[in-house]
Amino acid sequence: MNLPSQIKGIEVFYDGRCGMCCSFHEWINQQPRAFGIEFIPYQAAHAERVFPGLGTLDPAREMIVRTSANEIYRGAEAWVWCLYSCANYQAAARRLGGPGLLPVAIHACRVLAANRHALSKVFFRSKERKVREELHCMEAAECGDGFCVMK
Repeated sequence: MNLPSQIKGIEVFYDGRCGMCCSFHEWINQQPRAFGIEFIPYQAAHAERVFPGLGTLDPAREMIVRTSANEIYRGAEAWVWCLYSCANYQAAARRLGGPGLLPVAIHACRVLAANRHALSKVFFRSKERKVREELHCMEAAECGDGFCVMK
């Protein structure tokens, strides 16, 4: 994956109804910027005007990034581009986008994408109190001799 040293900016098309996606968007926006980034929920009325043909790329399936050079990246590569937009994480993005780690990132991204709505319900869209209550409702394991077994 080629991450150029100079870029004007990127547009990120993501699921605006996904808690995990929205939390990632919020986190990225809090980071010092290396270049411009614009997040646009694919459900937004103006998304198709900004990016004609966006719907044909199935943005509900995975995040899509369009660079200022009009290159399109999806899934794990799109996540790497978002990380690359952060001044403090460019080196990490270059490593993650390299030949050694990109296959791992692709696999992790596919697992997260397949389970993102379930994960969002528990961790990203629930209030902290609700998450705490859910975790407290789970049965505690009996631990003896260093081994834990569920009842």
